Amino acid sequence: MSAFDAIITTKNARPIWKKLSESIVPIIGAKELKEIVASIDQLKSDIKQHKYIPSIGHGYLGYLKSAGCTRFVPILTAEDMTVYYLIVLALQEYLIEDFEGVYGAYRSVPKLAKKVRDPEKEDDIIDPYFRDTFSRRAWFKDWSQFTDLLIETCNDSTVGNYVLVSDVANFYDTIDIGRLINNIRSKVPGNDEIVSLLGYFLNYWDRRIKGYSPSSKGIPQEIISDASRIVSNFYLNQFNRNFIEYCKSEGILYLRWADDIVLFGKSRIHLEATMHQASRFLLNLGLNFNASKTRHFSKREFKEYRALSLLSAVSKKNIGAFDRELRRFSARYPLKGGRIDTVVKASLNLLSAEPRARTLFSMNYLRERLREYEFLSGLNESQLLKKYLLYGNIGTELKKDIEIILRHPYAAPRATFLSFIRKYRARLLKEAFLYLI
Repeated sequence: MSAFDAIITTKNARPIWKKLSESIVPIIGAKELKEIVASIDQLKSDIKQHKYIPSIGHGYLGYLKSAGCTRFVPILTAEDMTVYYLIVLALQEYLIEDFEGVYGAYRSVPKLAKKVRDPEKEDDIIDPYFRDTFSRRAWFKDWSQFTDLLIETCNDSTVGNYVLVSDVANFYDTIDIGRLINNIRSKVPGNDEIVSLLGYFLNYWDRRIKGYSPSSKGIPQEIISDASRIVSNFYLNQFNRNFIEYCKSEGILYLRWADDIVLFGKSRIHLEATMHQASRFLLNLGLNFNASKTRHFSKREFKEYRALSLLSAVSKKNIGAFDRELRRFSARYPLKGGRIDTVVKASLNLLSAEPRARTLFSMNYLRERLREYEFLSGLNESQLLKKYLLYGNIGTELKKDIEIILRHPYAAPRATFLSFIRKYRARLLKEAFLYLI
């Protein structure tokens, strides 16, 4: 029996193909789902005969980051996604290591998901890049735990009063594939053929750009996100071990969400010395911190910047505290900035769920923000539905929003609106009719 027989199977592939059929770029249709058995059999045969080669893919989906800078997410073929996901998911128990204070690397086992009857009650994703993940609930739980830990730490008088934040520069694009595969090979002995295929896939997944030249660096930020998230977090395991030990010896608290680093300490100088050491550890992996995103805060400033009190009020459904914090954030933001994207989405979730929170101020504030492309383009399908149910006049509002989206060249928001209409067309027509009568 081949090493791939238990991994590359129709049963294992079906949840992946089903997810791809429901994503904002549905590359799989009913016809392909009916023919999945023959497709997977052919894929397995090609792998066994060493005929498999990653495709050039369907193209890229552009997400606006800021000031025109665009994150291009590759849309890989179903066969390539099958190879990538089934290998990574088969190895995930070897790849995922739990570290205190490190979040964003939960285990992901795709299953045939049950349809959500009420999209208004879905766990909502803060980062649109995670909208199609297999594990929405696990992702949201992990993100919520990380946010709760930040709140708790900011309120802890025994923790130093200074905060330094940063992230890894161009993280996915600069991961060294050879080093990654060697590390995986040493971690999972006895699976050489499987690990070799993973390395082969990562060397050639971006043939649309590189042609037949193998890539030495970079893993795909593919549309579902789970496989690359697991692999990228594995790549930082040695950094975690070294840096956590160093921080404990120096009295520094280290927290991480994906590639975002948060350090708490007793002085700015001490934190900068710690970042220097962290940079040395990253250098061993061929990575660097993003200097333009590295910032100093006091705990109070950090709490305000991240709107942690507002998020706490939303989590506890404390309406009075939410209204106060939203007013404070709106007054402070033009002068000091802050995580306004998180504030907008958290506010939308609360106002949708709690009619008592719908004050004139909160409703007007959210409406004005959601008229801006920056925030409108970051909503996922369930958040869009919440917006239209919250403000009514669905036909007119949807037309205005589509006009805003079409004024900009980024493909991802357009794909999201098409997916939204496809998924909720009957609901939208019903609500629009009820509004008219």
